[in-house]
Amino acid sequence: MFSSNINHYNFLAQFKDGQFGSVYKANFRNSNRNVVIEKILLDQKMEKFDFICKQVLNIRQFKHRNINTIIHCFIHKEYAYLIFPYMCFGNCQILLQNVFTTGFPETLIALIVKDILSALIYIHSHNFVHGAIRAKIILLNSLKASISNFGDYQTFINHGRKSRFLYGSTKGRKQQLNWTAPEVLHQSLCGYSEKIDIYSLGITCCEMANGFQPFKGTELTYMYIEKIRGNLHFLMDKNSIMEEQGSTLFHCHNRKISRDLLVKKTFSDDFYQFVELCLTKSPVSRWTASKLVTHSFLKQCRNTSISENLKDISCDFATSKINKDKSVRTNDVTTNRSCDDIEWSF
Repeated sequence: MFSSNINHYNFLAQFKDGQFGSVYKANFRNSNRNVVIEKILLDQKMEKFDFICKQVLNIRQFKHRNINTIIHCFIHKEYAYLIFPYMCFGNCQILLQNVFTTGFPETLIALIVKDILSALIYIHSHNFVHGAIRAKIILLNSLKASISNFGDYQTFINHGRKSRFLYGSTKGRKQQLNWTAPEVLHQSLCGYSEKIDIYSLGITCCEMANGFQPFKGTELTYMYIEKIRGNLHFLMDKNSIMEEQGSTLFHCHNRKISRDLLVKKTFSDDFYQFVELCLTKSPVSRWTASKLVTHSFLKQCRNTSISENLKDISCDFATSKINKDKSVRTNDVTTNRSCDDIEWSF
């Protein structure tokens, strides 16, 4: 059990200063347990406050091992404090930027994907769609992978009735478009289903395997056309590099990855097939999360674990930074930025 007394928490470091609040690493003194605290100013514009309340209410109803849910919340003065479990390796995006700069090993990807599929099965069975699967929202510790950030979630339940399809606009979601399914980009009257999470998972697999964001540096129009045509964002290894590319350089986090480096990478046929099943253009033909979890690609998880794959990585590998979107007051909190600082996504 956690306390609602702010004095029972020792704030260690500030991870993020965002548009809705600030995120801190803290230690709960009563049990000496590290947690993550999101501090939200209650004096927000009504539309922002309604969005925050709606998100908190929905996150708290999720009870699953692979969902980074709120474990406690309380109000102190003009702030709300949301307590989350501490995931020592942060998110997959920061691991790609600092450790696995040319991509995760295939076995680690399989372990992560297995946990994410377990979370998606749970979410979809409760008539929700996450809507924003990507490396940045996948958090890791030595035991598991968890998904966070339900800012783009949708539900099939409307006024007590379940709809067959969902509808929504891509307005204000520019940062998510590279992972977005073609049926969402198409904006047709046919709508879309929970299969959009599967497509995003396929793009995320490419992101984790290649070491850089999909369609990074390309025009949005080109990305849209490629997806509507059903052209897959291929995994990049020695089998996927065409001869005519020669010494073509691939853009990766503002750096260049040469063909010589890519030819050293080899992914299994099972991984290729798994990604293709996720990225099938037709949502009807796209596999569900419950079916994908039976795929042979995940068999390699049996004799290993996330801790085994990350055993040589220190939890303090990230540099001390604070990501600032919009300034939010952070009164009443003293931070020590000399401790480990890992990027979070809330």
